[in-house]
Amino acid sequence: MELITHEHESGVVLTFPVQIQLEGARSHEFKNRIQEAIHGLGGRVIVDLTNVTFIDSSGLGALISALKALRANGGDLVLCSMSAQVRTVFEITRLLRVFEVFEGSGPALEISMSSLASPLPVGRE
Repeated sequence: MELITHEHESGVVLTFPVQIQLEGARSHEFKNRIQEAIHGLGGRVIVDLTNVTFIDSSGLGALISALKALRANGGDLVLCSMSAQVRTVFEITRLLRVFEVFEGSGPALEISMSSLASPLPVGRE
């Protein structure tokens, strides 16, 4: 699985170059790849979900694991460009309360890094 990293002044954007379904074994591989990509990072990481056509509980678990790791280092993980189907999964699981979600990576990058000064725990209301 390829995960492309784009570094910006206010954060890192991770994108999938081809369409992908984050389920089962592929989610395990994604979890390993995202952990490698964020290792040692403490800033804002944006996962662009444009090419994610489906996500199951194992894919959600990989994102939650990355979110926890980043917040432990004073960073944050935000999501952008969800398809309607993927957004529905986040709505049903109420994970829209946990993750910040943006329409595109541009608005996510514009958020001030000062908002990371007091990271919220996973599961914030």
